[in-house]
Amino acid sequence: MDLSLFYLPTWREGYGQTLTRYFEEMTESIKLADELGWTRALTTEHHFHYYGGAVPNPAVILAAWARETKNIRLAPAVSLMQLRDPLKVAEDYALVDHLSGGRCDMGVAKGFVPHEFDAFHIDQAEVPERIAEGLEICQKFWAGSPFAFEGRFFNFEKLQPWPSAVNGALPIWNAASNSKKSFINAAARGYRLMMNHYPMSADAVAEKFGWYCESWEKVGRRSADRKAMITFMAHIADTEEAAMEQGKAALQEHAGAFRKVMKGDQWNTDWAGDVSTLLDMCENDDWRDVFRRRTLICSPEQAAERIQHYLDLGFTEISFTARFAGLTHDQTMTTIRRISDEVVPMLGLSREAAE
Repeated sequence: MDLSLFYLPTWREGYGQTLTRYFEEMTESIKLADELGWTRALTTEHHFHYYGGAVPNPAVILAAWARETKNIRLAPAVSLMQLRDPLKVAEDYALVDHLSGGRCDMGVAKGFVPHEFDAFHIDQAEVPERIAEGLEICQKFWAGSPFAFEGRFFNFEKLQPWPSAVNGALPIWNAASNSKKSFINAAARGYRLMMNHYPMSADAVAEKFGWYCESWEKVGRRSADRKAMITFMAHIADTEEAAMEQGKAALQEHAGAFRKVMKGDQWNTDWAGDVSTLLDMCENDDWRDVFRRRTLICSPEQAAERIQHYLDLGFTEISFTARFAGLTHDQTMTTIRRISDEVVPMLGLSREAAE
């Protein structure tokens, strides 16, 4: 089992610190995860909204983390490469790979925020083909040999990649959530899988992960070679009640921001929202259902039990979003420490045994 720290930076002025300080605190938490032996640190790419828009180019902040860490791998989760020139994407992440000593991964996904596609004049129907061409260009670039390219969206004469990747390639993660085709294609191409739990039910996670696993084996790949990550909103406290009390407003705001950008309501500044944002995700009429079925906002014992379930399903990496909306830096650092010190030992695993 691998552990990773996932950031979707939801920063706004009402949180009481500058964006500069927020970035410093992000880096401090990544350094802590590195010191504790966690495997990976990830950050999203979003644009023009406080829901993730503080990091419009993950390569920049990953480069900063590369110089502050020693062992932890670094990845965008994801790079919205369909919005950019893939040659620039290839150069950016090759540079991060060198700055980190070969610790960079690549993450891709179709994206879901309408105003981002509108701003960059990208037709969402073209996104899968843009990503396919973009990844082909990136992989050839990272391999280092001169190449030319002719596609539907991108064309260029023969060029010399510089710099190439440290080892000639970057591991590729594919984030998928809804489309069955996305899961099947990720497996067929040998990509690692990323899933985010809180927008979907436990049954949906199991079903969709099953699509990936079935497709992986259908093309003749060994199940032992499969890598799959699931991300949880996480806040660890002594009891479930305390965790919910401390995390309710933050999860409610985070879920509300997600809903706003999904629906094209990005100008709505009712940050706090109301409990309906949680009830919309419930399978009954109790908002606590979201916490219990979709998050690790709970006690250490409950976290261990829930994580074990997903390890038993076949996930190989558990990723934690330990800071979201109004949660503080101190709370984030405490959650990271408690996961390592209390939750992982209850799984009967040590980092050495897991590796």
